[in-house]
Amino acid sequence: MPAPCPWSQAPEDVLAWQQVDPEEGLSAAEAQRRLKIYGPNRTLVRPVLSFWHIFAEEIREPMILLLLAVAAAYFLLGELGEALAATSIILGIVFIEVGTEFRAKKAIAALQDLNAPTTPVLRQGKVKAINTEDVVPGDILVLQPGNRVPADARLLVSAGLAVDESPLTGESLPVEKHTRPLDPETPLSDRHNMVYQGTVISRGEGLACVVATGLETELGRIVGLTRRAREPRTPLQQFMRELSRVLALVALGFAVLIPFLQFLVAREPWPRAVLTGLSLAFATIPEELPILVTMVLGLGSLKLAREKALVRRLRAAETLGYITTVVTDKTGTLTANRLTLEAIWLPGKGKLLSPTLARQDNAAGELLLAALLTQSPVTALEACDPLEKALAEGGGHLDLPREELLAFYPLNQDQRWVGALRANQAGATLYVKGAAEEVLAMCTDPSTQEATAATLAQLAGEGKRVLAVARRFFSSQDLPAEAAAAGQDLTFLGFLIFADSLRPEAAAAVGAVQQAGIKVYLATGDHPEAARRIARQVGIPAEKLLAGAELEQLSPKDWDPFLQETRVLARITPEQKLQLVQALQAKGEIVAMIGDGINDAPALAVAHVGLAMGRQGTDVAREAAGVVLSDDCFSTLATAIRQGRGLLANLQKSVRYYLAVKVALIATMLVPAALGQPAPFSPLMIILLELFMDLAASTAFVIEPPEEPLMERPPRRPDRPFLDRPMVQVIFAGGLLLALAVGLAYQGLELWWGPAPVPIRQTAAFATWMLGHVLLAYALRTQSLPPYRQGFFSNSVLNLWALGAAAVTLMAVYLTPLQAVLGTGTLPTGAWGLVAGAALLPGLVMLFYCPGQ
Repeated sequence: MPAPCPWSQAPEDVLAWQQVDPEEGLSAAEAQRRLKIYGPNRTLVRPVLSFWHIFAEEIREPMILLLLAVAAAYFLLGELGEALAATSIILGIVFIEVGTEFRAKKAIAALQDLNAPTTPVLRQGKVKAINTEDVVPGDILVLQPGNRVPADARLLVSAGLAVDESPLTGESLPVEKHTRPLDPETPLSDRHNMVYQGTVISRGEGLACVVATGLETELGRIVGLTRRAREPRTPLQQFMRELSRVLALVALGFAVLIPFLQFLVAREPWPRAVLTGLSLAFATIPEELPILVTMVLGLGSLKLAREKALVRRLRAAETLGYITTVVTDKTGTLTANRLTLEAIWLPGKGKLLSPTLARQDNAAGELLLAALLTQSPVTALEACDPLEKALAEGGGHLDLPREELLAFYPLNQDQRWVGALRANQAGATLYVKGAAEEVLAMCTDPSTQEATAATLAQLAGEGKRVLAVARRFFSSQDLPAEAAAAGQDLTFLGFLIFADSLRPEAAAAVGAVQQAGIKVYLATGDHPEAARRIARQVGIPAEKLLAGAELEQLSPKDWDPFLQETRVLARITPEQKLQLVQALQAKGEIVAMIGDGINDAPALAVAHVGLAMGRQGTDVAREAAGVVLSDDCFSTLATAIRQGRGLLANLQKSVRYYLAVKVALIATMLVPAALGQPAPFSPLMIILLELFMDLAASTAFVIEPPEEPLMERPPRRPDRPFLDRPMVQVIFAGGLLLALAVGLAYQGLELWWGPAPVPIRQTAAFATWMLGHVLLAYALRTQSLPPYRQGFFSNSVLNLWALGAAAVTLMAVYLTPLQAVLGTGTLPTGAWGLVAGAALLPGLVMLFYCPGQ
């Protein structure tokens, strides 16, 4: 039974109402029971993907209606066999096109499922990341910076918690939160002990008990259960859509001109000419171009997901092949981010103590204790950050005093330290840990900074992660009101030194990316010497280094000369990362940016390809990014770039073959019509040819194995059009050569064997086309390598398609029932030599000469 206003109740009353233990959370069985009662936690629903729904849409498409008109015309002309054959072929084409579209949409839907958001909750005494849709009333939410709140919840613990509620209330500034009960009449915008679905944790940490999910949330009441908006078209999808419209007009023009010439010049009966025109319009209008792009991007994205690169937006998958510059962080991407407490340094002792020896030293014990006491209640519950885990392991032998937390000062973009003010008998103690330079600057003894500077530089140069720890005692009368007042006159306690090893594959991955002609920038908030050391280890030029303080003295417009010479940037802020991405883009670079925090979101959103970390990344970072690296690893980016280049190459191969055979069909039909000769193909033959043309482009080329070495070529120039000159040359050369081959067989049969019936000549033309367009497909499988180096039979789908085309050709020539339907006849034995020789022409020419290879 819902509570009238949970914000007016004390936390313990809300927990009693929801029947949940705040230290255990819900059990798996209870959570499942509540999920059945309350339903999934969603306010948006995705349209149901159904094969038959797509079939119903496809059968109403203009091109299919055009084919149905052809079948109807055959019925009206009394040619029942041809009408049934046309209907059968039409159904085959519809099922193939529906299957292609269904496959593409299913791939995209699968990507959305893979990218389903997760939420940390307390269940059975442990923090678990569950699907956001599985959150139920009574769940204990673990709230951390950068996470999006999955449901309406009453706060139980607030440790410096502030929430961005602009999606719900329009409030532009983060709202500070507390746990005190409020008046029942408190308006939504003033309920500071509640967190609401759709809002974002700006800073601090907290625990909250879910009180409403799905449509029962405040956001759910506003939006209702709506259908999820479609992802906007990518630039390439939009280009293909516009190109197909232009080419459709051209094809339609020829589909009218050729029957007109057949009727006037070749004296074809007008019904036959009209049927030819309708069939030709269907076969030459390139309506498949947009779905080809969607299919290649969708299936390519699924392949990327198997490589641990989850594509959130198809635009990102499209752009991966164009990347010219990568901006990467250090921690977790180049390093393993599995920290261990390696040593402790105490002022005045001048030496490092191992964690084992530190257990016997009182000063080291105080240092460790102070560091552990900076943890918020949420971190103490479950240390998710690798550094906090390492600290908990290193200080696990210590007994923590139960001191009341009076105030918590979380890490944010303005301060790189975290502090906890805890009550004691004399008043309170402030415990602080954070970036060494910042903490030292807050300490009282200037000599401390001088004495430790050399040690700090040495440790950073060795690639160590160094945290400074300090504290300050307060009397009960002079407790600090805010972080600025608290962070002064501290007493320095020492350094905690953590080791974070380089990922074994990092150097090879950076080398592979650089070998591909892509510049790599290391941009980190870490110490300059630590950044320089890691850069050298992975092969990033580190002779020159820029620090954030130096960048502050420059306008972003003046960065260009420095970025020409520098690849390593240290101690930089999130704002400077954004300015770095923008400065590189202003130079014409296609930039990929790797980030994980809430403050990285602007740079991730602005970059051409934003890549968020899947393990350490925040919800806000993942939502801003186009790709999520599920293993946080730089080598996954290298793999994604390689796959992206292969994906773009396959799309170009599909399109150039698809358009080449369209050119070939128009030329094949146009020339005889203009010369007053009968058409080389009957209307049913044209429809059958289209069936095989679509099959090759939509199924065979999209899974073509990548051409090696993909990662030894420079990036494709951003200003280079998709349909560039070499590609257009291939389209027209391949198309005209295929048309020439068909013409040779069609005319040559009569020249060599004397007058031949039109059905026999059409059979020769049909057989030559079927074999010739198969060989052309094999010749156009590659872009930069000769096709024979790729391996003629390495594409199993293309092989099956080729066997099917050969089988249909033989059946059309020799099976009497098919001869009656298609209008073919049995070829003389010697004619096969002419057919084979002509069919080899386009394949052989394009095999050894292809612009761009």
